[in-house]
Amino acid sequence: MEQVNAKPAPKAARRNWLAAALAMAAVVLFLASGCAAIPTGGPVGKSDPLPPRNNSVNVSFQQFAPVEGASPESIIRGFIESGTGVNDDFQYARQYLTPGLAQSWAPDKRTLVYTDTLSVAPGEDKDTYVVTLELVSTVDGTGVLTPAVPGSTEKLSMKLVQVEGQWRIAETPDGLVLAEANFQTLFSPFSLYFYDPTFTYGVPDVRWLAGRSSRTPTSIVKAMLGGPAPYLKGAVVSAFPNGIALERDSVPVADGLAKIGLTAEQLLDTSVKQRQQMRTQMLTTLQKALNTVTEVKFLADEREIDMGGPGDAAGPMIAENTVPPTQVALAKNELVTFDGAKISPIAGLESVQELVPAVPAISYAGHNYAFRAGVGNQIYSIRPGQQPVLAISGVALTPPSFAPDGWLWSAVGDGTGMIVAVKPNEAGGMGEPVVMTVPWLVGQQVTTLRISRDGTRALVISQSNGVSRVAITGIFKAGDVPKELTEPLSLVHTGEPTLGVWAGESSVAVMAPAAKEAVAIEILDLAHGPVQLDELPGIEWISAGSGVRNVHAQTATEFYSNVGNSWQVAAKDLKQASFAG
Repeated sequence: MEQVNAKPAPKAARRNWLAAALAMAAVVLFLASGCAAIPTGGPVGKSDPLPPRNNSVNVSFQQFAPVEGASPESIIRGFIESGTGVNDDFQYARQYLTPGLAQSWAPDKRTLVYTDTLSVAPGEDKDTYVVTLELVSTVDGTGVLTPAVPGSTEKLSMKLVQVEGQWRIAETPDGLVLAEANFQTLFSPFSLYFYDPTFTYGVPDVRWLAGRSSRTPTSIVKAMLGGPAPYLKGAVVSAFPNGIALERDSVPVADGLAKIGLTAEQLLDTSVKQRQQMRTQMLTTLQKALNTVTEVKFLADEREIDMGGPGDAAGPMIAENTVPPTQVALAKNELVTFDGAKISPIAGLESVQELVPAVPAISYAGHNYAFRAGVGNQIYSIRPGQQPVLAISGVALTPPSFAPDGWLWSAVGDGTGMIVAVKPNEAGGMGEPVVMTVPWLVGQQVTTLRISRDGTRALVISQSNGVSRVAITGIFKAGDVPKELTEPLSLVHTGEPTLGVWAGESSVAVMAPAAKEAVAIEILDLAHGPVQLDELPGIEWISAGSGVRNVHAQTATEFYSNVGNSWQVAAKDLKQASFAG
């Protein structure tokens, strides 16, 4: 029995969580000592990084006003360090600016997150300065976090002038500049939920929001009304009409009820059905993000609106769609099912042994199967009682993946950027295939394409010049027909993974398979940094059910389950087991 302990990924990827621990240690020390300054040293603690950080602690950082006679560099550094003042609308930071800029500076425009150090140097023009920082990530005004390419730097130009004999900043970009440790303390990830186009599934859209706990409902509602993140636009829908906004910059919550005053004209133009969908979308989001909201009420001009009767209630939004517990796998070159304990033949399924099957897939309904044949340039589809049918042809096809709506997907791995989707019908035939050329995949060798459990997103792993990219992209459809993939959002990872599967609504498990060497499966998530599971030698395949604790490692001969904190052999003589998706 091998011990398996979740642990942060090494080096740069682990930095986020070490920084978070350092920041929290600093805050605790500050509170305990009553000291006016934030500690900058001390031991680094450790914590389980798996749960997303949802910081409910009302953390207070100390800011300082500029001192008389301060140098330009001191003014610049003081301004940046005062960017922690989210509790008082950055009143100290604004004191480092000229009176005019203090009024117009918009701290919520974006946030640049940097490593622990930055430099300030004179610029080319008189009284200008350049701040250079090693960038970790950028958070835009809507809370979407984009990781920076490791080693990338950002330069900010600032101009200072004398105001009543004191240096003040007259020109600087909008937004905050935060050290990584401070960012991890002041910001928390929250999932906004949008609908899939069928208004069935809830699709999480992770945002990093700052502020006091009392302001969190307002921040969440404002972010939702602003619409989905760029990589989800066109792939998901919102029940809220375009242009609708908060009537006031506040969402009070009392006794579990969130009262949301919206701009009356847009709100009153909606139908009862749409209002019910809006309520479901908002309530799902607030309940999952907070533990203080049990109901929402929309107001127009301070008055309640007609939400219809009990029969008008919208259907539930299915968030965190679970996958069926049965996996499809290979045993003796035939497709079999595996329920976690028992390996069973598939009743009525023709033998596929002669096609040399590999990397099998199973549909969510459990009626359709697919597998890659021979050298990997063909994917077959098969149903019990019917002959296998050639579904997709192409060079170096990725393992097949079924979407919840029954479409079968694969990517061509020859650098053409080609994605193919086809829908098997109940008679065992194939619908018209859809071939998409994805511009951002041209020149990339795609090794993984997996459709999410809500059917709106795809996990894509590709390589170029030996460097892996792990990304999540949205699927734009016309009706139920896929049309294109949106510009992706990259996930921070370590190593050079080539295989991956969905492990939750926003989590994926990735790895670089090896025949003999030790392999560590890595859990990636938009809401936290990479986490590595303990290594096992010779992991060649992975599968994941519902939740990151339901990740399975597979060698050439053994199937491992994660039981407690241990890898345990759950089956032998079973290969390439896969859940639906």
